[in-house]
Amino acid sequence: MTRLKLDRRQIGTGLAAALAAPFAVRLGVMPAQAQIVRSTWSELADLSQEAQRLGLSVPRMGLAPSSATEEFSEIQPAIVDFMDGITASAPDAAGVTSSDIDSLIDRASELLRTARNAERAPRDIPEGPQAAAVTAPKFEDVSAGYVRLFETCEIRPEHRSTVQWYVSKITDAARRKSYEAVFEETCVPWYAVAILHGMEGSFDMTSHLHNGDSLKAKTVQVPKGRPDPWLPPSDWVSSAVDALRYDKLHEQADWSLARMLYRWEGYNGWRSRQLYKINTPYLWSFSNHYTKGKFVADNKWDPNAVSKQCGAAVMLKALVEGGFIAPPA
Repeated sequence: MTRLKLDRRQIGTGLAAALAAPFAVRLGVMPAQAQIVRSTWSELADLSQEAQRLGLSVPRMGLAPSSATEEFSEIQPAIVDFMDGITASAPDAAGVTSSDIDSLIDRASELLRTARNAERAPRDIPEGPQAAAVTAPKFEDVSAGYVRLFETCEIRPEHRSTVQWYVSKITDAARRKSYEAVFEETCVPWYAVAILHGMEGSFDMTSHLHNGDSLKAKTVQVPKGRPDPWLPPSDWVSSAVDALRYDKLHEQADWSLARMLYRWEGYNGWRSRQLYKINTPYLWSFSNHYTKGKFVADNKWDPNAVSKQCGAAVMLKALVEGGFIAPPA
């Protein structure tokens, strides 16, 4: 198979100026929209400039994102790449303290968390507000459909470079070491752990796998109060192991393709399928099997909203196409 060619996203010193309100106005964005555009991007630009003053390396990005909006598909890669750049360059930065690094990472992580929580739908789990809304379909009734959808899945051309970015994070050596450590404790395939991490935590190693909350404390979103017991400071691996055990994924021996997709859909919830009769964006966003329709808030469905987060099955497809893993049976 042909390996995906990974493209690099970058943040530059000219980011703040390029993304300021005058830039947005030149693109035809109204003043009110320009203020929205500035919020996340200008905060990230400020972090980038602060990191550079400390002698840390941060990625560079030419002029601006392709659209003058706060689309998650643009924001997420920029913030995660910034965090990775800080982490990688920290050991070689003279005079930079661990508190300097922690402050930058924490602020970037919070920026990412805010963007992610605004984009994704809340999970349907026992203590969640949507828990009793629908009944899960029987696996036997949907398993063949999963296989058929995966076999015919095609990544939309306009999203291919973004999907490549997801693959680059899944296969990153440092992250994979952590995913492999979780596999050793749970027997959940490393790439299944990685994909859940992408969906729930945006590949942020300072956030709980359960729901993307900060590792600095127990989770505050559902599932609330995890890990239990929690012995701070909690590391990402131990928290991830707790997340998988909480959902009893460590008890599952069958990680065939259909079972995996069934578990992932159940992990997020069945309402898109059962109530609105669409292929859930949690699995199929950025592919030919999803066009529009998503929850934009608790119990609020928008039939015209489009997910800006790559689906779990699409990440899996890209890993297979890139030759990073064998096709699941």
